[in-house]
Amino acid sequence: MQFGCTCHSGSATEGVVVTLDGVPDNYTAGETMTLTITITGGPEASGENHGGFNLDASAGTLAPFDNTSQLMDGEMTHTGFGNDQRTWQVNWTAPADNTTDITFTAHGNAVNGDGSASSDDKWNKVVVTLAGVAPPAGDSDPNDGQTPGLTLMATLAIVCLAGIATKKRRY
Repeated sequence: MQFGCTCHSGSATEGVVVTLDGVPDNYTAGETMTLTITITGGPEASGENHGGFNLDASAGTLAPFDNTSQLMDGEMTHTGFGNDQRTWQVNWTAPADNTTDITFTAHGNAVNGDGSASSDDKWNKVVVTLAGVAPPAGDSDPNDGQTPGLTLMATLAIVCLAGIATKKRRY
């Protein structure tokens, strides 16, 4: 959903605010957490069919929290039952590698409930980035903190000394 909700109005509306709560400062690989999407503003929320959302995560796995949301094409969205509200919860499981930065994009629409697209229907989006944890300095160093040239020189010196010691024993 790159360009937002074009079925409800052509462009994002400042009067509609989409929030994504529950995104932590950092995450543990494989951990599952509950995120909350909330829409405020727009037409009055009365009766049925007054809201909807779409949530994408660049990594990890999204899953429904309850029957108000569903997974479609790898993204979370509201169900028919879930469009009678403007707050939803979904589960997100972090990827196996916690060094990955995650971008969450949540689109939300606030509609008037008349069952058809009109200029009264409004939408907006929020983008939240969760930075991955930088790997410890030693993890990215293939030489394990040693200077390659020094290691090579020490190895050659040991081989040479062993050769000299072997030669001296023969005579």
